[in-house]
Amino acid sequence: MLTWINEKAKWIIAISAVGIGVGLLAMDNIPDQTVRFPLGEVNGRTIAPEEFDARVKSITENQRGQTFEDEQYAALRADVFRSFVRQYVLEEKVRENELGASVAEMKDELLRNMNVVRNIVGQEAQQRLYMIQSNAASAEEANQRMQLFIGSLPKFLVDTNFTQADYEQWLNSPEAYEWAGMMRYEQEMKNSTIPMKQLQAFVAAGVHPTTLDARFSAERRLRELDMQVAHVASADFAVSPSSIDSSAVIEYFNANPDSFYVTEDMMRVEYAQIALQPSTKDDENIRDYAMTLYNQLMDSSATFVDLARLSSEDPGSAEQGGMLGDYTNRGVWVKEFEDVAFALDSGAISQPVRTKFGYHIIQSHGKKVDSTRNESVKAAHILITVTPSSQTEDSLSGLLASIKSAAEAGKSFAEAAKEKNIEVKESAWIARQGNIQELGYLQGFSSFLFANENSPEPQGAYSSVLKNKKFAVLAFKKDSLVAGKRQIGPYFEQIRNTLAAKASAEKAKEYLATVASNVQAWNATDSVLPTIEKVKCENVVSSVDGYVAGIGYGSSLLSKIVKEQKVGEWGSPVATETGAVMVKINAVREPSEEALNTAVSEELQNAYRFQASTIVSDYVQNLEASADVTNNLDLYYKD
Repeated sequence: MLTWINEKAKWIIAISAVGIGVGLLAMDNIPDQTVRFPLGEVNGRTIAPEEFDARVKSITENQRGQTFEDEQYAALRADVFRSFVRQYVLEEKVRENELGASVAEMKDELLRNMNVVRNIVGQEAQQRLYMIQSNAASAEEANQRMQLFIGSLPKFLVDTNFTQADYEQWLNSPEAYEWAGMMRYEQEMKNSTIPMKQLQAFVAAGVHPTTLDARFSAERRLRELDMQVAHVASADFAVSPSSIDSSAVIEYFNANPDSFYVTEDMMRVEYAQIALQPSTKDDENIRDYAMTLYNQLMDSSATFVDLARLSSEDPGSAEQGGMLGDYTNRGVWVKEFEDVAFALDSGAISQPVRTKFGYHIIQSHGKKVDSTRNESVKAAHILITVTPSSQTEDSLSGLLASIKSAAEAGKSFAEAAKEKNIEVKESAWIARQGNIQELGYLQGFSSFLFANENSPEPQGAYSSVLKNKKFAVLAFKKDSLVAGKRQIGPYFEQIRNTLAAKASAEKAKEYLATVASNVQAWNATDSVLPTIEKVKCENVVSSVDGYVAGIGYGSSLLSKIVKEQKVGEWGSPVATETGAVMVKINAVREPSEEALNTAVSEELQNAYRFQASTIVSDYVQNLEASADVTNNLDLYYKD
């Protein structure tokens, strides 16, 4: 509660009376806390909210110093949810296949992970030392007890000269398993780590790369092609996507329907947005609040360091008592801030200074001048950002609410918005947990967009007024797509761009054909590359799997050219993904048998690792895709 009061202090001081009134009026709008439904389920197994929140908290705590915006939190929650889905489906397979860890396997895991064990026990030892120090009656007692404890620690933890034998000896002692961290690690190995490895080995058991495949791959990689390449970029013959006729897009879709499969439910909306900007009155209120803080500093009722830690809205410097690093030269800070910081005497504190970031109260910690007469200053600040008040936000939200009322009463959305001088825009296709790209994350948007059987309230065609830090938004459901169908809608612009790129490449090919005689006149022995308008000429030595300018990396097109084209002859212009190209193969250098045999051996090892990894990854993805998953994140975090 105290944290909340501190965060909102600038508005409590400025508009406390109005805030109390609004709070009383809003009591009827408290969400119904009696509604209960699972955060999520995977094949009937419930994801416990406390476990979910603990995992989210663990991740955010490991990112200390990073400020998470609403959109980042939403993405993090989605990632954590997917981690539970993966965990649960894999654990289900482990149980089905009766996989488990033997004592020998666990012992082997411990022996091979000495540094992991050292870290686990080391962290717990530090915690115990802290408890000893906290509970001791005196510093002398604390020191004695800490020395005794350190003396009892295993050698591998405190002696840098420890050996693997020392570690193994400790593992074989009963003391090794008296540590809580070791017991947790054993449980993790028994229930998760080792069974998962067994499952991976089981899934990848069918991977058997052949010597024939390995030799083919090694030959492709080691065979060198000495070539002359002339290429033209599509960018020089750009075709605008808007020039591609809709009928051509539809024709392309009909010819390739399986390439445009809708894998998940999608929606498209029309929306009206209003930027959440503070009013002049808001700015005045924030300055009044900043002056209140300044006056506290002047009458010595608070120190600058304490007030910065409590009130500054610059998280990076607030933790440091407002300090902005070491001595700083001119040109680093914005001019309004810099002018005041360099004008202050050491120890002096400025009145609030307005910049694009808000109001700053600045304290000088001294200036210095180097040998080149460059001046620098060491400063601290308290930042109070200028944000719209609840009254301003309510006023802007009310404008959108009136548009909703007019539209629901019979006017078109565009007509109702136009009367308020607000433009209606149309979104791209949006999947579950997605956002309107131009606006970013909007709290409650996903739960409005897609029906959820657990929703405590019916969802209409129009959203409530949705907000983030920058915008207030009213959305209208325009179109929907159902997963499992082939639809042109979400792919229309992609197809149009593809056709435009193909048209550009064809124009590049046509141009290259007109200058082909100039290209063919280029001899490999020429010391100077030919100069041909819009054509880039290069001598290239590469394998079929290597990178060739104008063609790309590991292109099937180059394989086709090598297969069909005679050595010593120029080929015809060919369209590529980035333009057009002409190639002359001057020589093909085969690898030695010794180099090939070595490469085949390496290829077999790499092929097994790659294929095994791919099979396991595909297996897990298929398990996730086929799982019966209920995701209620949109409802749980709606408000």
